[in-house]
Amino acid sequence: MSASTEPARWGRAAPRDIPQGGPTLEKNAIGLTRSTIFAMAGAAPGQTVAITLSILVASSAYGTILPVLLTTAGLLCIALAFHRLNMWRQNAGATYEWVSKAFNPYVGFLVGWLMLVAFTLFVLIDVITIGPSVLALLGLSPNSKWESAIAIVVIGAFLTLTAVRGIRLSARLQVIVALLEYTIVTVFAVWAFVAVFIVHSAGTLHPVIGWLSFHGTGAGVFGATMIITVASLAGWDGGIYLNEETAAPEKNPGMGAILGVAFTGLLFVIMYGTYQGVGSYSALQAHGANAIAWVGQVLAGTAGDRIMSFAVVISVLATTQVAIIGTSRVAYSMARDRVLPRRIGSISDKYRTPAFATLLLGGSMIVLGVIDVFATSVASAMDVIINSSGVLYSIFYAVTGLAATWYYRRVIFQSGKNVLLLGILPLAGAALLIWVTVKGTQALTDGERWGMLGIAAAGVLMMFVAARIYKAPIFKTRIEAADQTGATLNVGTD
Repeated sequence: MSASTEPARWGRAAPRDIPQGGPTLEKNAIGLTRSTIFAMAGAAPGQTVAITLSILVASSAYGTILPVLLTTAGLLCIALAFHRLNMWRQNAGATYEWVSKAFNPYVGFLVGWLMLVAFTLFVLIDVITIGPSVLALLGLSPNSKWESAIAIVVIGAFLTLTAVRGIRLSARLQVIVALLEYTIVTVFAVWAFVAVFIVHSAGTLHPVIGWLSFHGTGAGVFGATMIITVASLAGWDGGIYLNEETAAPEKNPGMGAILGVAFTGLLFVIMYGTYQGVGSYSALQAHGANAIAWVGQVLAGTAGDRIMSFAVVISVLATTQVAIIGTSRVAYSMARDRVLPRRIGSISDKYRTPAFATLLLGGSMIVLGVIDVFATSVASAMDVIINSSGVLYSIFYAVTGLAATWYYRRVIFQSGKNVLLLGILPLAGAALLIWVTVKGTQALTDGERWGMLGIAAAGVLMMFVAARIYKAPIFKTRIEAADQTGATLNVGTD
């Protein structure tokens, strides 16, 4: 076998301009149902509500419902943009690829870098909550540093290795976890609704009209609330990065994203709107580290606490794995384009996954998670990460909406349907998220702003390296614009 056709091993990746001969991601490994489950798992309602309920109630003064509804509507518009762009090109890099080919490859690189940072922060949120969640479920102190570190290492390694071993195995795990998690949180949401809104059980808060306003009971800060809700619902795009491994790749990943946002958004509205009323404000804030375990305890005693803690644990497991899988595929796509070191773009011959990128990401997050356990408190770290990741997700989601309208600009005015689906809705979603970005940036501390500037500077430096040293061919790519609205197959490097 010649050198040009020798299969690439974990440490060797075929460059983009020589795509033939090496292993690729596994085709047709999952369908629409599992793509939707990956999207819902990425949003992780159990874990997300557990760590953000008290923060959201404090910032909104119980006005949680409208901000979550508005965020869901905006993200549905962005999910539509993902769907339309995925109909054009099915690439594991998603927004990175679309912006590079529709607008400008340099901007595309910077967006890809921003995505990697945002996803890495998302994985870090998951990893540092693994330890306390597992310890709480086992009835141990969630503040035990050594036990938390051990839990992070063991469970993080399990999830990383499962992700390495193939998308089918990961998908089966996600189906099982989804059935358990969504059943539990839905049952308790219905229970909380009856207790709070119908029978007004002893100890619950009586709902007031302020719960349906943008400023809650009068002291809510709408801008800060929107930052938290965007960060809370982020992750629904997890199935998009599996588009090269999904059946009907030009349709199913995008539809999975839309369905994932719709289902999880509705569930988030119900969970926030009902869970916030099961007890007093002071009690909720005292149990802010795992608020839905407190909800379970109020409604069903010790058994409810354990059941809801179990839901949080499996939610953390599911979203951590989805985040690792999605981030490794974005890195794989960028490395395949030679804008990152080639080894990151290698595919395992046996498992057909970006094994090296997955191991690198999972291992790095385990190390950072352990460091965080001993260096700071989970609560203080979580506030910083949630605010920063909310801003980063808002930026790249907004860019995706803008990219969709820009790519389809030639056909937007061909029909009223196109004006709505390709113009008004993506731009409306982008406008909302740009506003959230501005508000979020204003709310950052000086240290967090310097951190953002550091991220931007690192991205520019890496772009210079990719263009001048790696001489990545993508920087000479031909810019494209749609001349029709139908789906086309352009999978991977096609």
